[in-house]
Amino acid sequence: MGESKETRERLLESAMAEFAEKGYTKASLRKICAGAGVTTGALYFFFKDKEDLFTAIVGQPFDELKKIMVQHFADERDILASSDMSELKGHINGGHDEIAATLIHHLYSNYDAFTLLLTKSQGSKFENCVDEIVEMTDNIYSAMAENMAAMMPNMRVNTYMRHWLTHMMIDAFIHLFTHERDEQKALSNMRKILNFLVKGWGDMILIPDDAG
Repeated sequence: MGESKETRERLLESAMAEFAEKGYTKASLRKICAGAGVTTGALYFFFKDKEDLFTAIVGQPFDELKKIMVQHFADERDILASSDMSELKGHINGGHDEIAATLIHHLYSNYDAFTLLLTKSQGSKFENCVDEIVEMTDNIYSAMAENMAAMMPNMRVNTYMRHWLTHMMIDAFIHLFTHERDEQKALSNMRKILNFLVKGWGDMILIPDDAG
């Protein structure tokens, strides 16, 4: 059992290096096996194919990211459901340090896996991972924005700005992750970025009914 686990780990390490160098499409299973010191038959004992191998590296971190976001959005909906405007305004003006810290720590704790997802996943089932996150976020933001508008007479949702802010939020995380290697510096900057973007909700997403 110990030897099998060790072989699997060597394959994952070799695969990480090969995917990082050549990307998913051009990565060679033969070279991955050579790097791990095993035959291709040994690889197929642990993994069905290249996609299964890639998924073993990036799948769990990506699923966990989505779980973190879903839980955060559930908490956001609870605040909206309270219909307490003072609590809502206080939340908009701050209170995002915890989610910023959680997301940044998860990204940087799985730095190599998320680097593969963002830069080397073309040709795999994860190649649209950013679009998936944007769509998930935008769907939830849409419901949240409509709830906010319902609490404010004569106001409606500016769908263009809601969608734009969704992209800005996701793009901010991606840009920071791909340009700043230090987790603490990334967190410090992201807290400022989130506070700025969330405040934009009140000014940009909700507009008067009679606005053009």
